[in-house]
This record gives sequence, structure tokens and C-alpha cells, in this order.
Amino acid sequence: MVFKRASLCLAALAAALLTLAACGATASSIPATVTPEPEVETPAYLGDLRGAVFDPPRPISDFTFASTTGESFTLSEHRGELILIYFGYRSCPDFCPTTFAELKRVYAALNEPADRLKIVFVTVDPERDTMDYLKPYVEFFHQDFIGVREEGEGLQALMDQFGAVAEKRQMSDSALNYLIDHTASLFLIGADGRLQAQYLYGTDDADITHDLQIILEA
Repeated sequence: MVFKRASLCLAALAAALLTLAACGATASSIPATVTPEPEVETPAYLGDLRGAVFDPPRPISDFTFASTTGESFTLSEHRGELILIYFGYRSCPDFCPTTFAELKRVYAALNEPADRLKIVFVTVDPERDTMDYLKPYVEFFHQDFIGVREEGEGLQALMDQFGAVAEKRQMSDSALNYLIDHTASLFLIGADGRLQAQYLYGTDDADITHDLQIILEA
């Protein structure tokens, strides 16, 4: 009787071990669930643009900077709108005012679509470009244009996303003390919040207008 009970116990233990082994095998054979990245459609109009196209468009991380509107400018709050971003500074003697004059012509040619297009000036000289100086500067070119300001790592992180650079150049013989060598391109962010095109300094404003019209009518 004792032998029979021991046999039964051993049989039960063996069955339990087999069950555990089977469960282990089954669990290891099930692949981990992977959530695929959502597919984002590439706009069909990219092939028709005259600017330097990013294909596929490049995601841009959200950011919030102080702005000349009196409220913070947050990228994600402008989904559904086009945004032209330019990195420059108020004391720039050449590239910045020339680019803004061009942007004024582009904006006028598009009939000033304030609800669908934002033109944003990011200062790379926050040391001198306080809001008191930045606001009248951008609004001199157009009341709808927006200046934004950030310092240190926040500004650098945004510039890095666009591949933009800015470097001080000391000018001992100038009242300005220093100038800033900076990327003078315009960057176009699409309605989906992704970087779609870049316009090098000197791009004809007719080409920029052409691209924006295509996108706005798409």
C-alpha cells in the first residue's frame, strides 16, 4: 500500500513537471507583441515642389517658445497650418531683412492667408533680441509675422532638428560688437507638423509662392 501511494505521488509529480515544461515551451514559442509604427502618408505634391524636398518629410519634435503675439508659440497647436520658419537675428545687416522682404511679397501673393500659413522668425541672438526689440522688427514687415525667442539648450535643440547653425563673430571695429554667421534658409513645415522643404537663401520668391499655392490647394 505504501509503495502504491508512492508510485501515485511520483506519477503525479511527473505529470506536473510535464505540464510545466509544456507551458514553458508554449510561452517561449509565442512571439512578443510589437506595435507597429503608424504609417504616415507622404504628400503626393512633394514631387511638384521647387524647393529642396525632404522625402520622406522629417518629424519635428514639439516645442513651446515665447512669442511676439503675447502668448507662447507651440508647434503642435498649429497642426493643419503651414509654417515657414527662419532662423536669424534683428541686427543682421543683410540676409535677414532681404529674406523678410521676400516673405512679405510671398505672403501678399497668397492673399495673406493668416489662418493657414504662419511665418515664424526664430532669433538666434536672444542675448540682444528681447521681445521689446523683436516685436517691432517682425511687425515692420507684416503684422501677421511672428517672432519667437528661446535661450540655451532649448534653442539649440530646435536648431539641431533643422540642421541650422549660428556662430558669433566678434567685430572689434563695429558698434554691434559681434555679428552672427547663421543658416539663412527658409524651412517649410507641412500641415502634419513635419519638415517638408528647405529654401536656400536667394531662392526666387516666385518659387516659394508656387510651392505654397500647390500645398494650400491640395
